[in-house]
Amino acid sequence: MLKKICFAALICLISKASFATKEYDACYKTAQTDDEVALCMKAETARLIKDIQSIYLTLSTHDQTKAWNNGNGLSSGNLKDMYNHWIAYRNRYCSLFQKASENVFGTPDFHKERCLLNLTTDHLDLMRAVLINANTGSEESDLDYE
Repeated sequence: MLKKICFAALICLISKASFATKEYDACYKTAQTDDEVALCMKAETARLIKDIQSIYLTLSTHDQTKAWNNGNGLSSGNLKDMYNHWIAYRNRYCSLFQKASENVFGTPDFHKERCLLNLTTDHLDLMRAVLINANTGSEESDLDYE
């Protein structure tokens, strides 16, 4: 029962963190140009990267996943490799996206930062799912999904 309550609290915290911060919303509302919006997205992406790194660190010491990591947090092991490969993929993909968007309305920085923010948000959601599964553990079948 205690695990169910902790799981529900975790879901509430994760759901709340999915929304943009007040700072991002304020920045976005006051931005006058695409490049100013790009700066807002860049700051939000940096915030989300910190959240992702926190999840990776949690997974590196979690009973369910630390043996799989076979390393030390984000300094060595599978999680470090996975994180580095994801960053490299994200950056290359967004470089391609930016290049392909040259003839689309908006500045190059706007397209690049929009891409980075979208892929970072997607990755954060995926890593949250891993963390939820690790925290659910053996009581997963006992959860009520109604």
